[in-house]
Amino acid sequence: MRLSYYRRPLFLLLAAYASGIFLFRGRLLEASGALPFPLPRAGAVVEGRVAEYPASGQGGLRFRLATSSVYGKPLRAGLMVYSPAASGVSFGDRISMLADLEAPQGARAPGGLDWADYLSKRGIAAQARAMDLEITGPPGPLLRLARGFRYYALRSFEKGLGSEEAAVMAGMVMGEKRAVPAGLQDAFRDSGAMHLLVASGSNVGFVTAVVYLVCGWLGLRRRQSGLLALLLAGFYVLSAGLDPPLVRAYLMLAAGFLAWQLKRESGGFQALTAAALLILLAQPRALFDAGFQMSFLAAYGLVTGMSAWKERLKAGGLAGKALQLLAISFFAQLCLYPLLAVYFHRVSLVSLLSNMVLVPASGVAMALGFLLAVSGGPVFAVVAWGGQRYMALFIKAVRFFAGLPHAAVSVPEPSALFVTGFLIFAFSLLHAPLFGFRSRGFYLAAGLGLCAALLGLLPQPGSADRYSARLFGDGDTRCALVNSPSGLYLVNPGLKGRTLAAVVLSSGRRSLDCVLLSSLEKKNYSGLAELAGLVEVRTVLLPPGPRPEELAGLLEKLCRGGVRVATIWPGEKDWPSGLGAGWDGYSPGYSGLYDAVAWELPGFRIAGGGALAERCCGGGQGALKAENGKVVSMEFEAGDGGCGG
Repeated sequence: MRLSYYRRPLFLLLAAYASGIFLFRGRLLEASGALPFPLPRAGAVVEGRVAEYPASGQGGLRFRLATSSVYGKPLRAGLMVYSPAASGVSFGDRISMLADLEAPQGARAPGGLDWADYLSKRGIAAQARAMDLEITGPPGPLLRLARGFRYYALRSFEKGLGSEEAAVMAGMVMGEKRAVPAGLQDAFRDSGAMHLLVASGSNVGFVTAVVYLVCGWLGLRRRQSGLLALLLAGFYVLSAGLDPPLVRAYLMLAAGFLAWQLKRESGGFQALTAAALLILLAQPRALFDAGFQMSFLAAYGLVTGMSAWKERLKAGGLAGKALQLLAISFFAQLCLYPLLAVYFHRVSLVSLLSNMVLVPASGVAMALGFLLAVSGGPVFAVVAWGGQRYMALFIKAVRFFAGLPHAAVSVPEPSALFVTGFLIFAFSLLHAPLFGFRSRGFYLAAGLGLCAALLGLLPQPGSADRYSARLFGDGDTRCALVNSPSGLYLVNPGLKGRTLAAVVLSSGRRSLDCVLLSSLEKKNYSGLAELAGLVEVRTVLLPPGPRPEELAGLLEKLCRGGVRVATIWPGEKDWPSGLGAGWDGYSPGYSGLYDAVAWELPGFRIAGGGALAERCCGGGQGALKAENGKVVSMEFEAGDGGCGG
């Protein structure tokens, strides 16, 4: 690869088209085919086609539906349908149903999944609760055959392996990871191997290579072998669900095969560019999809890095192989680190080491999975016996890496400046041999990126003087995150600790100056233990009264870890010793945080330091006011309840 590749027409076309999508994202991200009536709407008659393999959930199935008509009138729109598991629908079925339509919910808490935004980016206009669903027509024979293979493979895994082993095998081979237990998913994430739980480009390459080799053994010519490998790889992609990594890899494969047939110069970079352009032409919204972004950035890092550094990675022996594995792991993950921080607020520190072991091991797991899917009789029993033991060892290895000290760390949401700077720095590292290590351009690009990234870590000008408040909660607990010049404060950590940690990290911080409990009820502190394990908590303030045994034990543990715990009495003007100077203020009843918050129920009010944030019960309002009454900012995060009335 040469730097001139970035001046080729195909790449310039992709860059211009992607820029246009970004500039006009306001229109593109609107749900296509908006429904011609307000929501909610009960008893709507809907017809359409199931556009993906249904996912099993609590009490039923969930799938995307491309509508053809609503109330008998032609209408093309996207719906997310929830139906009983007994409905038996699958990818490609044409269905008719009676359903209640509703608008999807937004984020339950700041930093959490905004379901409404996620669906909108996929072109989905509403949710549908199906009450009476009927399959009116099957898909074509090819899709019926592909989904039959998928379900046969999944049943083979369940029959031959234990529950955890079967769930992991289903994720690695067919991209069906929903049955993987939450704790095991956490282990994959912290070990840096979460990408192995989804069917990816390596699966497509595996299928292609196996088919090509078998065709060669059977005496077929190279062109015939390549075409047959391409066709069977496409069949596999259809069986596995057309996920972005699979489609990307298949289009790269098809582009390379076409270039070979036309006797044109081809390479991984050109194939990757063509694949990205084709996907965006068909689905412009994919540019904003995390799966698309991470798949292409990983492939980009791998293709460009290995191409540029290949001459310097030539070394023989075991050390040479280890160096190449380390380089592959590094290049594939380099550009992903800022995206992991943006989307998941957590980064694995052992991923480079773990992937050197787990990625090659996953190739053996895939081979065993495909053997399970196509074998039968005594052969199946032998493969199942070996597969069970191998997958058990594989899962132990994942848990080993995830259990290493500081295997993964929670990170705050990075600024746009940091992400930009990091990607510039990564670009310079990937292409360093092409620039030349004596080139000023290399050091200029690396220095510019590094400086921008470091500046992005600093507080933004004026942020220290800014007041802001985020109000959220569920049906039982009312929570608030308040940022003031004196620190960051969380009121009532009564949601899941991971949810609360995402709230903190999404604010750009990974520590809390203080946690306030408005009462000693469990609903107001149930998430504190998990929260304290994910972000730093410096002080806990709580009202007077006998502490429940569970809370007392938790507070004692936090104290041993260096957290300051204190009781604040109603109307108290002086801070307990050790909480810092300059935190004087007023206390309308019980407040807890004088310069940050005052809590008044049932009006959901937070006040302090000349700032006011309140939500009127049933009013759905959130406002932050300065001392002179002028509204300086407004932010409200809707939840399932909050202060509702």
